[in-house]
Amino acid sequence: MAEPPPPTESFVPLLEESAEDLYEGAPCGYLSVLPDGTVARVNQTLLDWTGYQRADLLGRRVQSFYTIGSRIFHETHLGPLLHMQGEVRGVAIEFRRADGSRLDTLVNAVLRQNPGTGSSVLRMTVFDATDRRSYERELLDERRRAERNAARIRVLQDMVARCASIDRAVDIVAPIVAAGTAAFEASTTVVRLLDPEESVLTVAGPGAPATASILLADPVAEAHAVRVGDVVVPEPTPADVRAVTPLVVDDRVLGTVSFGFPPGRRIAADEVELMRTVGRQAGQALERVRLHEETARRAWQSAFLARLSRDLDEAVGSADRARRLVNLLVPELAEYAQVEMVREEQTGWLSASVPDARGATDSADEVIACGLRGTWPTREEVVATVRAAARSGQVATVPAAPHGRRGLVLPLRARSAAIGTLLLVGEAAERSRVDQDFLLDLADRAGLALDNARLAEQDREIARTLQRSLLVTERPTDSRFHVATVYRPAVETLEVGGDWYDAFTTSTGSVGVVVGDVVGRGIRAASAMGQLRSAVRALAKAQCSPATVLKHMDDFVATLEVGQMTTLAYAELALDTGMLRYACAGHPPPLLLPPDAAPRFLWEGRSGPLGTHTASRARREAELTVPRGSRLLLYTDGLVERRGERIDQGLDRLADAVEVHRKSPLAALAEQLSDAMLDSEGGHDDTCLLALAFAGAPLFRAAVPARMSRLRPLRAELHEWLAGHQVPESERYGIVLACSEAVANAIEHGYQGDPSAVVSVTVTIDGGFLDLRVSDTGRWRAPMASADRGRGMALMGRVMDDLVVDRGAGTNVLMRRELRGTGR
Repeated sequence: MAEPPPPTESFVPLLEESAEDLYEGAPCGYLSVLPDGTVARVNQTLLDWTGYQRADLLGRRVQSFYTIGSRIFHETHLGPLLHMQGEVRGVAIEFRRADGSRLDTLVNAVLRQNPGTGSSVLRMTVFDATDRRSYERELLDERRRAERNAARIRVLQDMVARCASIDRAVDIVAPIVAAGTAAFEASTTVVRLLDPEESVLTVAGPGAPATASILLADPVAEAHAVRVGDVVVPEPTPADVRAVTPLVVDDRVLGTVSFGFPPGRRIAADEVELMRTVGRQAGQALERVRLHEETARRAWQSAFLARLSRDLDEAVGSADRARRLVNLLVPELAEYAQVEMVREEQTGWLSASVPDARGATDSADEVIACGLRGTWPTREEVVATVRAAARSGQVATVPAAPHGRRGLVLPLRARSAAIGTLLLVGEAAERSRVDQDFLLDLADRAGLALDNARLAEQDREIARTLQRSLLVTERPTDSRFHVATVYRPAVETLEVGGDWYDAFTTSTGSVGVVVGDVVGRGIRAASAMGQLRSAVRALAKAQCSPATVLKHMDDFVATLEVGQMTTLAYAELALDTGMLRYACAGHPPPLLLPPDAAPRFLWEGRSGPLGTHTASRARREAELTVPRGSRLLLYTDGLVERRGERIDQGLDRLADAVEVHRKSPLAALAEQLSDAMLDSEGGHDDTCLLALAFAGAPLFRAAVPARMSRLRPLRAELHEWLAGHQVPESERYGIVLACSEAVANAIEHGYQGDPSAVVSVTVTIDGGFLDLRVSDTGRWRAPMASADRGRGMALMGRVMDDLVVDRGAGTNVLMRRELRGTGR
């Protein structure tokens, strides 16, 4: 097969007749530029793109046809690169057309030199990049839009996070305003909340402008947004460009957010969708905050009513309770509060407000406190309205104060009868937490408390006497400890003072002692002292630790006008273990006198006086084990303080005096210390001293003649001793039975009836256990076997927890029983 002939060039006729035509009509622009930038040659393609005539370009610098930005780029980047590299490719240059429009191009430039002459020329190839730059701009716009939306989403997330930490509805406005400003660049952001009962929108937030409320029927964008439940963008005007989004949760509208913008601002569709999201998120946050506020409001109301009942119950007498009632109500519930009590066809006004309480008395027929700018006048028509409200059990609004101020009158009722009225005037500090149901409940509680006080009026003098009482009339009795006290007033004629002490059993196995000092003197100081002492005793008997007692006392003194800055030292001694726990609230340190060591002050467990802010946050206590035979001294500062002397010098004098008189009996020791400390100088302050002696373990001893007839007196004596040490009767029977059996065995089998012999019986109680020891020095003789004998040991083993018989030189029967019913 013959091979095909080789391919040959075929001639394709071209439109261009010469290289000049090819140059002029090329699909790109050509420029030849001299080193100084003068255009030496340009093709027709570039002239067509730019709209210039050839004569417009030739002989002029090429930079003059650039835009300003490209001109700067040519001078700072393109020119230096050409000189260094000789060529550049793909450089973006913007030419300025003849009509002033911009031509986007990509330029390749090559610097050519003539080796012979040394001259050079810049050859530039220009490509039209208009479509490409338009596409790039679109991509850049989309990127910027995506970044802007991402930033808005971050703003929305920040708003949601901030709203999640808010617990007041009024505070939720700030995050929404901040989101509107940051996400939409809004010039104004206004939040309005909807009152569903009034069908009105009101501007919300601190510092909100005093603009008129909007009714839902008004022809405005905010009302329209509430009605349709969606974003509303009203037709913009030169002075008003805005969008309104509703605050929505579960298809319910809670309010609106209005975003205002500068004139000419256009609101994009994606912004409307984001505004819709802002409305939903803010609505959910607002609903959560409102639920939290409602829960907090009810909790506050319950706590306030509980505190009201507790504080009123602490006061004695109707006037005292009325005074405490109005003081509790001002300023939380009103600027002024006034009580009118009906008493045996007569009425008396009991009123109080902050801060003045001049002329206070306990009489229900006088004004016991003054209101703002003096007593509030009450006209006859107001009194008639008040009494009518009391009879009907309804709330009445009356003009109660000067300058047209109005008051709220609540009926005080008890046992189906009107006993008086409660008048509240002015704004409540906690007005967001107060409603009519709460006020009626408050009035019912107050009425019952006041009526109870009135019914108990016959006991009032006894209660006041007890409150003013300084000295403890009854002290606890227990053989394991002893208490001695000394009180010396600063002035001989002063009936009562602020120094006080108390001693009491906090449980069967422990004793509490306290010494305190109330600031001031007289009836008011003594009354506070009595209440403080009662409070300490009540808290201690509730098994509170010393630090807990002081912490609760901080809360208590907040209700006492003269209770602030009270100092006290409280200690509790466990009588079975010797564990001493103590705490001092700004009081001089207790002094411990061990039986075989030098006296020492107890400086641990200290904090500030009662009612001080710093001290109440960190109440401390300390503990240590003290041996039996120790003595503990609690005292007030009047015992150790002297004018011109440091307090540590007074403490050293007290320690020296205790060492000198340490062998004295407890009562004598207390008197001797007072005499020694007050001998040189005294009388300028009250002095109070309490001494506590920790005795040894309770001990019962008996030497029983070896005669059966002596068992009955022994049983009676032991039974009485056990009863004196609070051993329950159910346990006393078994202990006495075991002791009787052991002594009978010693008489019969140890001494064989020798009447001259003696059986030793020892009983001790310590640490919650009773130890019983029965000893004889005889020679044990085993009993003869019999069916009805040998049951004594088994009986003792059943009624006692442990039983040990030691037979050596005589016989020792050791028995132990845990006292489960005593708490020792």
